Amino acid sequence: MAFIGNEEQTRELQDRFKYATLALILGAVILASRLAYLQIFNGEQMRQYAEENRIKKVKIPSPRGMLLDRFRRPVVDNRPAFDVIVTPQYLKESGRASEVLNRVAALLKVPVADLEKRLEKSKGQASFLPVSLKENLTRDEVAELETWKLELPGVSVEMAIQRTNLHGDVASHVLGYIGQVSPQELTKLNQGVARKYSLDDVVGKSGLEKEFEPVLRGVDGSELVEVDALGRSIQKRETSGRVLVQNREVPSIPGKNLILSLDQDLQDAAVRGFGDKTGGLIAIDPRNGEVLAMISRPSFDPTQFSRGIDNDLWQKLIADEKKPLRDKAIQDHYMPGSTFKVITAIAGLEEGVIDENTTVNCTGSINLGNRVVHCHKKEGHGPVNVVKALTKSCDVFFYRLAQKLKSVNDIAKWASHMGFGTRTGIELAREAPGLVPTEEWKQKRFGVPWGPGETLSVAIGQSFMLATTIQLANAYAALVNGGTLYRPHLLRAVESADGQILREFPPQILEKTSLQKKTVDLITQGLWGVVNDPGGTAHTQAIKGMEFAGKTGTVQVIQIRAEKIFAKCATLPYRNRHHGVFVGYAPIKNPSIVLAVVAEHACSGSMGAGPIAREVIKTYLQKYYPDLYSDSAIADRIKADQKAKNAPNSAPTPREVEE
Repeated sequence: MAFIGNEEQTRELQDRFKYATLALILGAVILASRLAYLQIFNGEQMRQYAEENRIKKVKIPSPRGMLLDRFRRPVVDNRPAFDVIVTPQYLKESGRASEVLNRVAALLKVPVADLEKRLEKSKGQASFLPVSLKENLTRDEVAELETWKLELPGVSVEMAIQRTNLHGDVASHVLGYIGQVSPQELTKLNQGVARKYSLDDVVGKSGLEKEFEPVLRGVDGSELVEVDALGRSIQKRETSGRVLVQNREVPSIPGKNLILSLDQDLQDAAVRGFGDKTGGLIAIDPRNGEVLAMISRPSFDPTQFSRGIDNDLWQKLIADEKKPLRDKAIQDHYMPGSTFKVITAIAGLEEGVIDENTTVNCTGSINLGNRVVHCHKKEGHGPVNVVKALTKSCDVFFYRLAQKLKSVNDIAKWASHMGFGTRTGIELAREAPGLVPTEEWKQKRFGVPWGPGETLSVAIGQSFMLATTIQLANAYAALVNGGTLYRPHLLRAVESADGQILREFPPQILEKTSLQKKTVDLITQGLWGVVNDPGGTAHTQAIKGMEFAGKTGTVQVIQIRAEKIFAKCATLPYRNRHHGVFVGYAPIKNPSIVLAVVAEHACSGSMGAGPIAREVIKTYLQKYYPDLYSDSAIADRIKADQKAKNAPNSAPTPREVEE
């Protein structure tokens, strides 16, 4: 009776109950279907997802190939380094981000603001990707962090590989440096390569590290680490050094090693010779074009670049007026000065306008129209032929020789044959081509004809003539080997990580120039005299018992009025002082090393660049010819010569007369 009058409402509730029941049944069916789908049909995949949530895959960078000198001594190697990293996802989930960062900052003794700045920079990337808070930890810092690791969720110490130049800043321009891949580089690097780069990879940025990146780069490995909900390592599941490729694991592959033609002993000698001077040096084997030594000063330490360079250091390097980042052996070109007189002599002898009997009386200057053109020696050299002109570096002789030639084009022809005006093709980027001026070049460049006085300047390596240090060395190498111009090269071979030679690099001939034997002999006599004749411009650099030959050059960097030409260079402001140039070779017979030195603002070739060349040549001869040029061998030879000189002349015996 209680429901009388509520029949309508009861029917409505019953209808709603039916609908609710149907909804519950439908929901249960959907849930059951979903569970069946996940657990039965896709159970293995879901298990894998769950596994991946507790197993962290950590990349183990593959060792990059080493760089070895010609005697297989390492010059660039990989050394272990330790970084502290944080995974933002785990740090955030811990709810203690501020506390953790403050603790890490205190342990590392760095401002917490620096750590926060690094985290801020990473906001654009996925939160599960690790962020480096500090690189190159000390042993004490690693110990402190490991002690407190249970209190530092999301924070861990990771081992990394630091690319290390074992000789500091020696040859840094040649060897180059590596750095982390930038977003701008990523697209270009990944074009046409099977193994793609990522933003946490490193890549060669300059020098041989860049030019041979595909050879030096290896295949990264990995290790699987079990982590808790806050990303803290529990235990290592596997340390396999393997990387997952196409759903299967393959061993990681170290990069290949480069065996270079450089001799580290000569590199060290060049650095000793330079001291605090600025400039470049390159030494070449004239028999095959191998580069034996190559440095640029001042320099930088590539090791400081390998893990990311400090901004303050970078700003200091690019602001330095001596430009330590430029390779002065190949990237800067200079007027060659009197070292170019060898090319002018070749032009004169090969074109037949002079010979060994041609003599010029040097009075210290000549008249050219209304101008007076001076020799470097104010009082002149007196009568000189081509041999003495080279030995004493007489400008007047080469002025007169230039006037005998048809035009500057005669000089340009032989300069081009000897490799000037074009890149040598060494395995490095940004090599400068230099400049060999011609009448046509000036007309096209400036719209005015060539002047006769300009040929005189070019004849002594001034005016528009420009050459790199490597071009000077290569030209003299072609001279002493009889006319074969090789492509200078730094790479002798590529070897596998276990030492197997995979590829060798034979010499490459760029050009063969037919030089008359008489031409080579006359110039060789002149260059011998430069160092060994008491009147030679580099006689101060002679080494007793150790003969070598060469040519000095002094290059004006600003135009100087006639009355100041003979003033002391050292009294000028540093930037206005002359460059010193020296090109030399040894031994005298069958030379096996040719080197060129440019010492910026060092005032002269003899005293500025000569001592540097002397140090390298002495080191070379004593190392490669110890039987002749060791200190003891030289002392014995000098003693024997002195004994023979002092021995009394004895009358021959009858038997000797009969014989």
